Amino acid sequence: MKRLLIVYLVFFACLANAQRIDKQQVFIATSEEEVYKLYNQMLDTARLSNYFLSPNPMVARFGFGFFDEMKSNDTIMKFVQDCKWNRYIPGSGYNDEYICERSYWLYLSNSMPIDFYERFLKHLKQLDKIENYYIKSNIYTPLRPIMDIIIKQYESGKLNVQDSIKARQLIEETLLSIINNEHDCSIVLMKQYDKYITDKIRQALIDIIENPFYPTEYLDFYMSKQDTLCVDTIGIPDYIKAKGRRGHFTDEEWDYIDRLERFFNYERIGRERYNGLSAGQAYLQEKREGFREKGYLPINYIEKYAYQKNDTLLIKYLKEFRKKYGEDYNKQQNPYFHLKYF
Repeated sequence: MKRLLIVYLVFFACLANAQRIDKQQVFIATSEEEVYKLYNQMLDTARLSNYFLSPNPMVARFGFGFFDEMKSNDTIMKFVQDCKWNRYIPGSGYNDEYICERSYWLYLSNSMPIDFYERFLKHLKQLDKIENYYIKSNIYTPLRPIMDIIIKQYESGKLNVQDSIKARQLIEETLLSIINNEHDCSIVLMKQYDKYITDKIRQALIDIIENPFYPTEYLDFYMSKQDTLCVDTIGIPDYIKAKGRRGHFTDEEWDYIDRLERFFNYERIGRERYNGLSAGQAYLQEKREGFREKGYLPINYIEKYAYQKNDTLLIKYLKEFRKKYGEDYNKQQNPYFHLKYF
C-alpha cells in the first residue's frame, strides 16, 4: 500500500501543471504517518499551482476542500478528485464527456482517538502563517471539520474523563485559532458553538476590536508574488500583433494573442482608471485593490454576536470602536460588513 501511495504522489506532483483528465484520481492514507505525507503533498501541489500568478481568473487551478467526514478505522484520510459528466448541449460544440477538474474533496475519518486529532491540529498549526494565507485561496483548512468531529465525540458521552477534558480544551484552542489565525469572526454566530464560547474566546474578540486590522504582511506577500510579464508584449511576434485573432493558430500562438489582448486591456485601464499608469502598473494596482484581506477585520460579526447575546463587555468595546473607527469602517465598499447595532 505504501509503495502504491508513493507512486501516486510522484504522479500527483506532476498534476499541478496538467490539463483536465478523464479518469478520477483517489489518494488514500491508512496510517497517521501517511496522513501527514499526503496532506503535505497536497499543500506542495497548491504552492506549485501559482494561484496568485495567474492573470486569468477563469483558469482552472489546483485546489482542495473538505467535503465530509467518514466512519472508518482503516482509511483515515482520502482525497477524491472532483469529476462530473458534462452533458451535450445543442450548439455548444461539446459532446457528452467525463471531466475531472484539478480540484479534490477531502474526507476525514470520524472514528479516530482524540489524541490523533490533537496531533493533526498541531501539524496544521505548524504551517507558516503568511504562506498559509498564500495557499488559503486554493484550499480549505480542515480546522472546523476536525473540531466538529471532536465535538461529536465529546457530546456522545462515550469519552473517558481524561479525553473529555482534552476534547474541551481542543475545541477552545481550535476556535481561537479560527478567530486569530484565519480571522473568521463569523464562527461565534453559529449556534452549534454557543456553549463553547469561553472567556478566552471573548477576550480574543476584544483584542480584535482593539486591533482591528489585517496584518499588512498578507498584502505585502501577495504583491510580492505578482509578475507583470503577463501584461507586456516582449517576445510576441510581429505577425501576431498584425493579425490579431484572424486565422488559425497553434496553442503557443493563442498564448501570445491572449497576452497581447491583456496588454491592451490594462493599457486602457491604466489610461482611464489610474491617470495614465502603464499596463504593468495598472495590473499591479488592480491586484492590490482586489485583495480582500486588507484593512479592517470583519468587526460586524462581533457586533452582531454582542447584540444577540447582549454582551455588555463586548458592547462597551464596540462603542469605543465606533467612536474611533466607525465612520471610516462603514466606508468599506461592501455594505454587508457595515456596523448596524451600536
